[in-house]
Amino acid sequence: MDAISIEKILKQIDDDRISYIDRVEDPYQLCEQMVAIANGNGGMLIIGVNRSGESLQLAQDDIVSAMRMITQASFELIQPSIFPKTQIVDYLNAKAIVVRIPYGFKKPYCTISGRFLIKKENDIQEMNHDDLRMLFQEKMVNQADQMIIEGLDHRQIDFEMFRSFFKQRFQIAIPEHIPLITILESMKLASNGQINTSGMLLFGIYPTEQFALSQIVAMAFLGNDTSVLEYRDSENFEGTIPQLFEKGLAFIEKNLSAAAQENDSLKEIPTYVIQEIMINALVHRSYYMDYFTSGNTVISIFDDRLEIESPGALPDNLRIDLIKNGIAFQRNPTISGYLIDIIPFRGIGLGLSSIVADYPGIELIDDPDSDQFKVIIRRPK
Repeated sequence: MDAISIEKILKQIDDDRISYIDRVEDPYQLCEQMVAIANGNGGMLIIGVNRSGESLQLAQDDIVSAMRMITQASFELIQPSIFPKTQIVDYLNAKAIVVRIPYGFKKPYCTISGRFLIKKENDIQEMNHDDLRMLFQEKMVNQADQMIIEGLDHRQIDFEMFRSFFKQRFQIAIPEHIPLITILESMKLASNGQINTSGMLLFGIYPTEQFALSQIVAMAFLGNDTSVLEYRDSENFEGTIPQLFEKGLAFIEKNLSAAAQENDSLKEIPTYVIQEIMINALVHRSYYMDYFTSGNTVISIFDDRLEIESPGALPDNLRIDLIKNGIAFQRNPTISGYLIDIIPFRGIGLGLSSIVADYPGIELIDDPDSDQFKVIIRRPK
């Protein structure tokens, strides 16, 4: 990085990503700045230049001391550690230090004293509930389906179900000389001798007290008014995703048909539309076990529409318009990868974009406040 690059940095107005320090007094000063930037979208820390562009004329001792404290802060004072790239550059006949802090893939980061910080414009602030919630949502996108279930081992797997799947997918029988838990771990269905979320959701034995996230609450109302709580039917289901898919579809088809029999002007929603929305709700919902997320997928049937609500709002980098344009969303990639060989429905993978384009009666609702994602499917007119 040369002098003109420093000048370009000074012209940037994105103060959430750039911090300026005159001189480094202690490593904790660096630690707070680095944590705050890493919890954002990454950025740079400029040492020896102020926001106005004035050079603070760092001495050689200043540079040596700062470099030592950057290393100390990065590896000893930040949890988990970060790996910045540091350069000493020439600027206005003096030296400055540019510390590039990468986007943090292990968010949230905190100081060794347990402070979660975020940079907002020129201020370093303690992260509030909403800030932490956003980071956990971002983190859970690729981790929720790999969380181990304490106390559950290979004995909680339906072996016959798994054996049938294994033979169909790999065209061989399960090797008898390899322990089942080893096979499950190699397939990312277990870890450290314990079953993870994917293993339970695909092949688990239910019911179990240790795992209560795999549930559907289903309700069929009389009429179309949500304020009139008259039920035509209601049931709760639990089981693996394939079992919930089958039970949920049966409940929906039974109650949509019942309403149509009572009112012959009601037309049927295409089956493939219901199937695709159901599989998306079960596969791409949040299975992250924390206080941010409730555990149930909810089916609500009215005379004129079907509503399917699942835990987990869209992550911060995804919007409904992007989904409609075909952007893929893989919250639980292990589950998605195996399910196509388990559920006979061949429409899996068409995606919401294809269904929404093909069937105009679909409304997608993302609700970050309640951490829910809802799909409304209206009957044809």
